[in-house]
Amino acid sequence: MLQDSFIETSVKRKNGLTEVIFNTFLIAIAIVAIFFAFFVNFLIGENYFFISGIVSFGIVAGVVILIKRQSKIYEIEISNDLVDCATILGDNKREELVSFSLKDCEYIGPVTSDRFNSDKESANIVIKMTEYKQFDIDDNHWYWLFTDEGMKILIVFMYKEEMYPVFRRYNPRNTKPMVMPHKPKEKDNEDE
Repeated sequence: MLQDSFIETSVKRKNGLTEVIFNTFLIAIAIVAIFFAFFVNFLIGENYFFISGIVSFGIVAGVVILIKRQSKIYEIEISNDLVDCATILGDNKREELVSFSLKDCEYIGPVTSDRFNSDKESANIVIKMTEYKQFDIDDNHWYWLFTDEGMKILIVFMYKEEMYPVFRRYNPRNTKPMVMPHKPKEKDNEDE
């Protein structure tokens, strides 16, 4: 009897240079807007500090919400042959991306394979569930290629060694074969 397999993994998307520049620009604009909201009181000569305070609070809240929304966590759950992929936005809103069976995959393998570039070009949707939008082409990143409702979908993900036996169990024909490391045989102790 086969044992059930369950693998859960998550990857937090790290901010690249464009996000850092955007956040810095957003904070600078917010500081200028708050300064302008209080400076208007001095130009008018009236005491509207309460309204300026409310406007300033709204600006700060808007900036915090925009910065938190950039936080993304990609989550993969593999339960036997079923794969569920989801995105967690801002640490509280879960959005299901796609669910599929490993048996339906046309190819499972590393992005270093010869097929990757042609599969990426032929795919209608490419989902990158990696730390950075621009990931390295190495053996730590694998991908699934499958068709769902007439759309070819390619999902790039961070590979873990415990995933490979599950891939081979449910889709041995379309999983890239790998040489598994062998344990050295124990030498017999011979007394001389």
